Amino acid sequence: MDTTQERLLIYQALLVATASLSAGGTPYDVLKAACDGLVASSRAICLAWMYLGDPDSEDVRPQYVVGRSAEYAHGLVIDHSEEAKRGPGRRSLASGEPVLVHVASDPTFGRWRAEALRWGFQDGLTLPVGQPGTLPRGMIVIFADTLDYFQRVGVEPFIAFGQIAGVALDQAKLKVSLQQAATIDPTSGLFNRRALLDCIGRTHAQAERSGNPYSFLLLDLDRFKLLNDNYGHALGDEMLGHVGQVLGHSLRAGDVVGRWGGEEFLAILPDTSQPDAVGIAERVRAQVECFTIEFNRERVSTTASLGVASFPRDGDTPEFLLKAADAALYEAKKTGRNRVVAVGAKHEVYSLAAKIGSALAAHRLVAAYQPIVDLKTGRVMGDEALARLIDEDGHPVEAIHFIAAAAELQMTHLIDFEVITRTIRHCSDRMARGSEGIAHFVNVSGDLLLHQELVEALFAEAQSACNACGLEMWAVKPLVLEITERQLLGDMAAVKAKLAPFLDFGMRLAVDDFGSGYSSFQYLADLPVSFLKIEGDLIARVRDPRVRKIVGRIQDIARDLDLTTVAEFVEDGETAEILQALGVDWAQGYFFGRPQLVIPSAASASPESFRA
Repeated sequence: MDTTQERLLIYQALLVATASLSAGGTPYDVLKAACDGLVASSRAICLAWMYLGDPDSEDVRPQYVVGRSAEYAHGLVIDHSEEAKRGPGRRSLASGEPVLVHVASDPTFGRWRAEALRWGFQDGLTLPVGQPGTLPRGMIVIFADTLDYFQRVGVEPFIAFGQIAGVALDQAKLKVSLQQAATIDPTSGLFNRRALLDCIGRTHAQAERSGNPYSFLLLDLDRFKLLNDNYGHALGDEMLGHVGQVLGHSLRAGDVVGRWGGEEFLAILPDTSQPDAVGIAERVRAQVECFTIEFNRERVSTTASLGVASFPRDGDTPEFLLKAADAALYEAKKTGRNRVVAVGAKHEVYSLAAKIGSALAAHRLVAAYQPIVDLKTGRVMGDEALARLIDEDGHPVEAIHFIAAAAELQMTHLIDFEVITRTIRHCSDRMARGSEGIAHFVNVSGDLLLHQELVEALFAEAQSACNACGLEMWAVKPLVLEITERQLLGDMAAVKAKLAPFLDFGMRLAVDDFGSGYSSFQYLADLPVSFLKIEGDLIARVRDPRVRKIVGRIQDIARDLDLTTVAEFVEDGETAEILQALGVDWAQGYFFGRPQLVIPSAASASPESFRA
């Protein structure tokens, strides 16, 4: 045997296995390529087989066999017996080192010797793949029909095969680690939001194909901020991790659970109707309530509130179902915490909110404009944009019939954005036609101000429209931002910061529903208000002498602060006369005109498609 030529052929086979590694082959592919290459490289190598798995917990059986003596390996089992532990395979796995044996003389070859000699085996070499204590691990086993074959050729090129296979294992483990980093929340050990969104998409698609229901459980830990404040964030993170374990044990095989964000967890329950989902949610709630952890010799516990939403009963899209589950969760916390609330109790609300979502998607959420007049001259000074939903039959639905549902499902920011965008275009169209400039009042909810991306988009839209109309940067702009004083409760500095770009741009600010019970004159001191809109219930009762005095005092304060007052819900001439006598500046209501639908030319929907 020309050992130099033999060694060269072995190294060429090594290059083939390396190419499989470079091509991104799996560890199994690399080991298989190694076996094929070894048998093909030398006539002396009559058998090569491989194994990959967990040898500590299972018998080792050849998973791929190649060579003219392949039949020897069929049915071969290396078990956990004492005899097998002394054999070359188990010894190599235990030590992480190659093991070379002479089949005829090695006393450890044991019960396999007679059969191996029958097949003509002289030398055997076992190459371990992976290190002891790691998983998966495996080995490549090679048999030659020439005595002292591996010593004469040298074991180094063969050892390189095991090392290449080890690199493939390391790459596979790194890939798994990277995938876990992208999909696993490190605090809870559960899926993160990104992974959950993928699962939601697959679950919904499967449900649509099969017609089977599925459900969401949205869980929020009660008073978690207090736990963090009292015990520290380290305990808070520990609690999240343990609650994640409780959830994992509470759910069924096939259910998916992960951390949705903060102290919220989301469970996806395939093939589960609402009644069954509520039962599962109650079990989860009870197990969280019973769970405690020890901290400084104190038992610390928590409770959870859950919202349940089910497809198709509560909605036909994952996005809407998640909003519905969130609203149900809010209801659970609002009504006492540590409880489960299902969407079904408020199905009408969620059904209506679904119509809002469809209307927004189809551009059927439009604006109607009600005139605002000067009480002294009767001249139209402005209008207020009011949301209208055009139903599938083309009929407009007033905001009073859907705005509560939108607020409950936190959709008011979407409505505000649509109405304000349309009003900017309405204003731009009027100016392009040469109409007299008037003020356009638009409602801005606190919900909208929380969505910075929408605020920035509206500001960009307004800038573009004003530039197109030739309005100077320093000029007073037609748009008036109308905020209900209830919306101003809270962080006044944050409200001012959100509004600052609009006010600096020349837009004005109106406080709506002034006098509705939450009034604070501090608002007038902190915000650059230009208009006070007096609450409609007060205006409706202005014939009452006591109410008349209240409206009069509001008017006096507005005059002293150089603010324009606007009376809402003026329904008759007598009310208008009383308000004029009190000095109220402007008014709106059915007495002066009903809201009229106007679709700007730039809007995506056609006005001809709407019925009066």
